[in-house]
Order: sequence, then structure tokens, then C-alpha cells
Amino acid sequence: MRLGSGPGLVVRAAAATVSAAVVRAGAIVVVASLVSTAACLADSHADVHRAHEAFHDALRDADSPVLLRLLDDHFTWTHTDGQVQSKSDLVATIRDGKLRYAELKTDQESFNEYAKAAVVTGHSTRRYADAAKPFELRYTLTFVKSGRDWKVAAYHTTVFTPGASQPLQVRLGYPPTAKLLILNADDLAVTHSEDVASFAALDQKLVTSATVMVPCPWFTEVAAYAKAHPEADLGLHLTLTSEWQTFRWGPIASRALVPSLVGADGYFYASVADVVKHAKLDEVEMEIRAQIERAKSMGLEPSHLDAHMHSLYASPELFGVFLKVARDYKLPIRGARNDKLFQAVLPLMAPGDPVPDAIFSPGEDVPVSGWTDYYVNLIKNLQPGVTEIFVHLAHDDAETQAVTVDHPEWGAAWRQREVEAMSSQPFRKALEDNHIILIGWRDIKNLL
Repeated sequence: MRLGSGPGLVVRAAAATVSAAVVRAGAIVVVASLVSTAACLADSHADVHRAHEAFHDALRDADSPVLLRLLDDHFTWTHTDGQVQSKSDLVATIRDGKLRYAELKTDQESFNEYAKAAVVTGHSTRRYADAAKPFELRYTLTFVKSGRDWKVAAYHTTVFTPGASQPLQVRLGYPPTAKLLILNADDLAVTHSEDVASFAALDQKLVTSATVMVPCPWFTEVAAYAKAHPEADLGLHLTLTSEWQTFRWGPIASRALVPSLVGADGYFYASVADVVKHAKLDEVEMEIRAQIERAKSMGLEPSHLDAHMHSLYASPELFGVFLKVARDYKLPIRGARNDKLFQAVLPLMAPGDPVPDAIFSPGEDVPVSGWTDYYVNLIKNLQPGVTEIFVHLAHDDAETQAVTVDHPEWGAAWRQREVEAMSSQPFRKALEDNHIILIGWRDIKNLL
């Protein structure tokens, strides 16, 4: 017998053949299983894609029956202003015709699927049916698995602002090293003297913008100036306080509708602390909207908003109302990154909201003899970025003295010093020597 032949070899060869067949069969089963799993995953991903597309199509087409089917019963939509809408709220809004899109597109989607949930992030361009221009949003859409279907559990939208991560001066078209300055005159309309001094400063370009107190007695004079000077950069100094002893004002809205905003005398409270203590948020919103509408009805289209005595920055709740109204009117608001008052509310603002880097105004610690020096030194030490200096301009005359009686801080002499400092040769020279670029709030409004 030759080596390697005989019955034993035949048996071993047969066994090897069977083993190889088993391996091949096992491989086929594994491959088939993988293909089946991949197909299932593909189908699952396809289901999420279809649900994502169906949701946005239903929003665009105002198709409330489809939304009723797609939305989970616990659905919430957190809007760009922080308002939260439930399933029933959204469906009712669409049925009533209060939400209509002429255009709604999505792109840049990223799909992530988990066991019983899926999250989609993306970018959307949309235009309301009654709007001329589209706007952009970032969104996060969360799905949950209900049986075989994907239901929309949550929708979160935020404003998309191209270049939002860039410094504000760069967004405004200037190099990173540029030093931009807003010179804003507060308190227009409080007296005729305030108006005269502020109008002159605007006309002579000693200041670049101003803010107006609509409830004050001389507002009609400012409205007339605004009509005659459409180029003037005028914002609103939203007013909830009346601080002078014998010269008072109250709300634009009916006192019967905003009783929490006034004291026993029927006028605004004298202090911010009393506003925080007594003011009801719905009445605050009603009043500041009334002030904006009064200004607009008289021909003053505001470039921005701030708050007299910073009352609307005094609590997160008040600031939330302020921010909501500002967004509704698409107006920028006073803010800064260097001041504790404004730093406290920065987390409530959205990414991309234009916020200046610094803000300054003299306090009681500035000596009378050093008033102009205070401003000159500010300019010499100004850093690259956007800075606002706000001033209070009026003449030290009988009217201002009577209004500010027994109130040397921000009184008649104080305001006269501001006039003199803004027009002084050392201050104007400091602006030139330090290559300061003067801008107004309207420049910032154009970013919105």
C-alpha cells in the first residue's frame, strides 16, 4: 500500500468536505443575517427621514391633520424667544391661520438614531406668508418610537446668524482692531432744555444716537424733530419710573389696565426696587408695547431700545419681557459685556444677538473739575470692539433746575457738564488721535 492511501484517508477527506460545507453554510447565514440587519437599519433610518420630511411639509402646508398624526401627545416647540408651544397650541394656531409659511426649506441635516429615539439637527430657511424676506433658523427635532411609527416629541428652534461668532466690529464690516464708539444721549423728552441740547448735539454730530422717553411731557417735540430729521438715529428709553420729586409722569396705557405700575399718586414709582416689587409682567409688556406704538404712530421709527434707570434689567423676569418685545419689533437693545448689570442677563440672550463689548457713563465718583478728563481718559484707553458711552444733555437753566430740584446727581449742573464735555476740544481731539470710528445704533439694527 502506498503512503497516504486507504480507507482512513477517504474518511478524513469526506469529513473535511462536510466541514467545509458547514463553514460555507455558516458564512452564508452570517452574511444573510448582516444583510438583513443592514436592511432593517436602512428601513429604520428611512422611516426617520420620512417622518422628518413629513413634519416640515405639514408645517409648510399648514396641514393640521397630518400634524395631529405626527406629533406625540407631549410634544413641545421651544421657539427662538423662549416661548413654549404644546401640540394643541400649535394645531390651533395653524387651524386659525395664525401660522402660515410661503416658504420652508431644510438642509444640513444630521440624523442620529437610538433604541427608541432619534434626534435630527439641521438648518432651515423659511418665509412667513405675509413677509417679504426669509429668515434662517437652526433646529433640533426629537423623535420617539411609538409602535412602528416615529412621533415628533420636541422641536427647538434658534435664530441662525451668519458670522455670529465673530466680534461685533467684524460683523459690522470693520477689522478686528477697529475701535467703534456709540455716543448716545439719554432722556430726550423729559424737558424742553433736554431736547434743545440733544438736538444740537445730534445736528452737530457730537453724539451719534439718542433715546426718547415717550411718557414724558416734551415727547411731541421730539416726534416733530424725528419727522423733520429722518436721518436722526433715535431709539426709545422705555420708561417705568418717575424719579423727580415734583415733576412726575405715568403710563401711556390706561392706568386701569396697568395698576401694578403706578403708586398711590397715579404716577410711575420713583425707584427701580418698587418696580421689581410691584410690577406684573403682563402689564409691563402692555406698557412698553404702548410706548413703542405711540412713538411709531407719531412718526418715530426707533433704531433701538434701552430702559430708563435700567429698570428692565433689574430681574430676569423683567428682562425676559423686554427681550421678547424687542425681538417682536426686531430692534437691538442696550447691553455690554463689561458691566455686571448687563452681564447678569447675557445668558438670556440668543447666540448672535448683537451685544457691544463695553459701556460707560460717569458716576458720582467723578469730580466736577475732572468731568472732561473722565471722557478723554476713556477714549485714550478704549479697546478694539464696540463701546457705548451714554450721556445726559441739558442746560443748567431754570427749567432743568426746577425739574431736578434737590437732586444733584444727574441734575441741571451735571447735564450742563455733559454738554460741555461732548463739545470740548480735548474730547474731540482724543477721538481723532485714537482713531475712533463713530457709529450709531442704526448700524447695529441693520444686522437684524
